[in-house]
Amino acid sequence: MTLDSDARAIVRAGVRAVDPGRAVRRELLVRGTRVRLGHRSLRLEDGGRLRFVALGKAAGPMLDAALSVARGAAEGFAVAPRGYPAPRNGGRVAFGDHPVPGEGSFAAGAKLLDVVGRLEPSDLLVVLLSGGGSATAEVPAEGLTPADVRRTTEVLLGSGAPIGEMNTIRRHLSRLKGGQLAAARGCRAYGTLAISDVVGDAAEDIASGPTVPDPSTFADALAVVRRYGLADRLPRRALDRLREGAAGQHPETPKPGDRRLAGAPFVLGATNRIALVAAAAEARRRGYSTSIVPRPVTGETARAAVRFARTLVAPRAARRAGSFALLAGGETTVTLGPHPGRGGRNQEFAVSAARSIAGRDALVLSAGSDGIDGPTDAAGGWVDGRSWAEAAARGLDLETARSTHSAYAALDRLGTLLKTGATGTNVMDLHVGLVRPAPTARATRGSATRRS
Repeated sequence: MTLDSDARAIVRAGVRAVDPGRAVRRELLVRGTRVRLGHRSLRLEDGGRLRFVALGKAAGPMLDAALSVARGAAEGFAVAPRGYPAPRNGGRVAFGDHPVPGEGSFAAGAKLLDVVGRLEPSDLLVVLLSGGGSATAEVPAEGLTPADVRRTTEVLLGSGAPIGEMNTIRRHLSRLKGGQLAAARGCRAYGTLAISDVVGDAAEDIASGPTVPDPSTFADALAVVRRYGLADRLPRRALDRLREGAAGQHPETPKPGDRRLAGAPFVLGATNRIALVAAAAEARRRGYSTSIVPRPVTGETARAAVRFARTLVAPRAARRAGSFALLAGGETTVTLGPHPGRGGRNQEFAVSAARSIAGRDALVLSAGSDGIDGPTDAAGGWVDGRSWAEAAARGLDLETARSTHSAYAALDRLGTLLKTGATGTNVMDLHVGLVRPAPTARATRGSATRRS
């Protein structure tokens, strides 16, 4: 076994553990008029119908599993990003765009509002949420155009702001987010089953919280604008709406205590932690002692990667008997310059770790659990103890690749891009570090392993 084959197997084990179908079948039970969601029980009223609405990268598999559990006693509608699995068990589907909302996203958002708004009072709605829903379905707030929302998303993605602060702004420019989808429903009862793709698993940040109260305000959104210097970059109408909302000229999103959303269960079916525990079990099966970083990895990608790599090869790690695996998860941020190259945060994580493990029998792999890293066809990539020197021998400067956000081309030249295709799930990123003790160091992999 080589370090890269072990690392890829460890990531696969983590992704399998958060399979969306498995999560739905574990947390959802339908028996006649009773619907159990986690530890909560909902009752279908006489004459009512059970309706599933799925949104996000895992929408197709989640809806398939829900319809299977319901055994034909329900109807379903899914909204997924283009390129992600569609439902195969008969549910209807609309495709939006990701990571920036496009025409498909606005059409899908309008359809989603229509489907939910047309429900009868006696119907029971179960919303199946996963990451990616913020961009995949959207309806601009009153007075905004699709172009305003699209440009705002582009600015936020390059701002360096963490997802929670990005969503504070997005919730206040939307008619879906921040509990507004649930508030627009035609039925009395509803619940949510979610796969978390956000640090801390905050319900209001998963797909921007379309079914839960929004604890943030217009004033909070303006504070984010100031913190990241976005006022001159946001579309004028978007900025005006935030300012007018803070002045009380627009209604706030539903807040905690709003009776329209009261009592609705919200269940987490899969999280990054579940994936990490499964990944650690696979690492131990392959002979590694393991440690999971206790806190989610956040902050600027390059700095986070260097900290991770240095921890991996620190003296205390080297003193461990045998091979050692360091595992972490989370979601870092990349602050883009005016002319960024091609890549994603996981590819940048790998490139940024290369110098810290140079010359060691070690490897760092970083992957998006959804199988897509930024606007590329890779899930991420890896580097090992030979990558820094090998890059130099090929005329590649990995430091320049990092600073210009051009990790894709560099890893492609090294043959260490990780390409999995869309996985159908999304629980943020997985970081895997492997190291072997120096006295028994072996080649990281044979020359045939590295692709050219």
